[in-house]
Amino acid sequence: MIYDAQARKDYKAQARADIRKKFWPTIGAVILASIPLALMSIIMSIGTEGFYTLGDASSLDAVVSVYGKFAQYSLLYLVIYFFVGSPITFGAKHYYVARARGESSTVGLIFQPFTSGKSYLTSLKLSLSIGIRSLGWLVIVCVIALVGLIPLFAFSPADNVGSGAFFLFFTIYFVVVCVVSVWASVKMRRYDGAYICLIDTPDASVWQATGACAKIFKKHNWELMVFDLSFLLWNCLTAITFGVVGLYVIPYQEIAFVHYFDALCGRTPEPAEEPSLSE
Repeated sequence: MIYDAQARKDYKAQARADIRKKFWPTIGAVILASIPLALMSIIMSIGTEGFYTLGDASSLDAVVSVYGKFAQYSLLYLVIYFFVGSPITFGAKHYYVARARGESSTVGLIFQPFTSGKSYLTSLKLSLSIGIRSLGWLVIVCVIALVGLIPLFAFSPADNVGSGAFFLFFTIYFVVVCVVSVWASVKMRRYDGAYICLIDTPDASVWQATGACAKIFKKHNWELMVFDLSFLLWNCLTAITFGVVGLYVIPYQEIAFVHYFDALCGRTPEPAEEPSLSE
């Protein structure tokens, strides 16, 4: 498969054309999928309320209470997301795949995992599999970030913090952490292809599906990073408009990713061989 700027533009153009065919139904599907996820995020906002008053805490018990509340609500959020958000995410991915391939696509696909025990269980196992595989990359980022902090403490005295050496080291540290974070995010992003693999082959093992996606993107990590970065301005607009533009950007990026993934797997005129899920 030949991947270049023109190919990327073609995938994105296909995605825009797919959305235009059913613009309002697509926007409506995004809203329906987003509402439950947004309601779940309220749990986290409640858990972080105490941090706004942390500076006024007069005792260690008050500080422990704030962090304890945060831990409790974080755990509650993770549990609810796992059992409710994971099936919705799987259903939404199914909807975007159907839109990209011109198949029958109704908003019912978003909640389809709740109507099928097999599909629901697959969504949970896939979420868990992606989480386990992603954890390793997160650990690498955290370790590098923590190790880099150790030399920074050598500059803790006030007379050294403003020195050129401190500024230079901090700049290098910041750049390295950013680069490693982007690299890890690309590695984790590869696993999104597992949703497509399992939509195409529902009986496949979720662990093998996520592993197959890593093989598919083995020589395409740079391309995947450039692909995601090409949506940077759109994501900035989403943030500026408090998520309103995201109603268009989310399906745009997801459908374009399906076209890109299908090209890698040889489902488009450009030939490519997809690793077997049985490997």
